[in-house]
Amino acid sequence: MILQTTTRLLKIILIIVVAALLVGQLLGQPILLGYVTSDSMEPTIDANDGFVAVPAAVTGDPTPGDVVVYEATDGELVTHRVVNETADGYITRGDANPVTDQDQGDLPVTEDRIVARALQLGGTVLTIPGAGMAAAKLDAVVVTTQQWVLDKTGSQLGGINGVATAVLVVSLVGYALETVRDRRRSTLDTRERTDDIGVTPRRLVIAFSLFMVVGASAAMLVPAGAQSMTLVSSQPAPDGDLIVEPGETTETTYQISNTGFTPIVVYLESSEGVDLERETVVVSGKDSAAVEATLEAPEETGHFERSIYERRYLRVLPRSMIGGLYDVHPWLPYGMIVASLGGGAYALGRVLVIEDVRE
Repeated sequence: MILQTTTRLLKIILIIVVAALLVGQLLGQPILLGYVTSDSMEPTIDANDGFVAVPAAVTGDPTPGDVVVYEATDGELVTHRVVNETADGYITRGDANPVTDQDQGDLPVTEDRIVARALQLGGTVLTIPGAGMAAAKLDAVVVTTQQWVLDKTGSQLGGINGVATAVLVVSLVGYALETVRDRRRSTLDTRERTDDIGVTPRRLVIAFSLFMVVGASAAMLVPAGAQSMTLVSSQPAPDGDLIVEPGETTETTYQISNTGFTPIVVYLESSEGVDLERETVVVSGKDSAAVEATLEAPEETGHFERSIYERRYLRVLPRSMIGGLYDVHPWLPYGMIVASLGGGAYALGRVLVIEDVRE
């Protein structure tokens, strides 16, 4: 009996772990699943193998020997090992490469470009064979589903937003029905399903739902925030970025990157002296967008801070709903999205896990 229960729980845990890793990839937060597509990290990480990645926000500064995920100057994410630290930044190299990235012309990697660190135990990176291939297949499924929905429903539900909304509605309805049905079951019946080693499937599902909430929150909050720029007002004004004469303006570009498969809706707020080309941007999965910004210098000379504040929301709700909630208060879309994804995850977990245990 104990062996059967343990085997079942291991299967449940495996389902939750795999689902969690793929969800992390969908949300675009490289805190759960990273993978490499080249052989530059062999034999540590083979091509198409995945690894557990931890966000830089919670790992602290890397040290030589750590494998990090950083954003290259072209916006791509690179997974290489830190081999040295200099005053200008970190020196990195793929384990299979004969020279460092910096020897090939790349700039030293600064801390603000490091987004995650590969989880290592005893100096060994924990890898997940074939995870990269699974993520690519998941991407293909999303694209195929998106096109199918577009063909069947037209533009109103086209794209991943429509797919996510439909799945979300079905999940929440299923969750509501299942909750009503479950309350009719006796407390004794529920207790009898507790396994012999003290872990219930319900607790695992709740843990998965909380994981979804944390992952969604991180995907929206970690990349957001304010970007400050120093505008120099000088008379005369030499050639240079963000240097102008008093009372004049200069142009700059604000870049928004989406590293996940799920589209995001981004709202931009600016400080005084900043005029944005547009204040709302939708960025598709694995894509980026640029917003032109005009910075105006005051009439006096000196250094002046200009800021652009970014709020991003996973587009798993209709854009009109996100916009309406945002107009009431910027935090309302966060709460609705997190609650919806958490409820959907719980409903899915009940279907995959709890019902399986009841049989």
